[in-house]
Amino acid sequence: MVFIGILLATVCNFTLGFLGYTIAINSVFLVNTFQLVGSEITRTEYIYSFFLKFLVIFVLTWILNKVMPLLDKPRKRILFIYLVGTIFAIYNQIDVFWSSLEDVTWSLILIGAESLNWLATGFVLSRFIKPKHLGAL
Repeated sequence: MVFIGILLATVCNFTLGFLGYTIAINSVFLVNTFQLVGSEITRTEYIYSFFLKFLVIFVLTWILNKVMPLLDKPRKRILFIYLVGTIFAIYNQIDVFWSSLEDVTWSLILIGAESLNWLATGFVLSRFIKPKHLGAL
C-alpha cells in the first residue's frame, strides 16, 4: 500500500511539473516576458526525471515514517511534505538572490509553482502514509 502511495505521489508530482512546463512554454506572455526558450526533451530525460522524483518522494516517505508519531493528523503530514518541498524549490532556485529583477520574478514564480506541486504531493502521500499508534488519524 505504501509503494502505491509513493508511485501515485510521484505520478502526481511529475504530471503537475510537466503541466507547468507545458503552460510556460506555450504561453506567449511568459515566453515574451521572461525570454523562455523551449528545448526538445527526450524520452530518456523524462524517464530520468520520473526516477529522480520517485527517489526523492521515497526518501521523503522514509523521513515521514521516522517522524510519524509527531505527525498524527493528515494536516500535519501535508504541511511537512509541503515545507520540505518548498525548501527543495528554494534550493533549486538559489541563484535568485543575485540575479536581475526579471530573473528574480521568474524564480519566484517557479518557487510558487513548485510549492503548490509539493502541496498536492503531500496530500496524496498523506492518504497512504498513516501512523499506526492509537489516537492517530
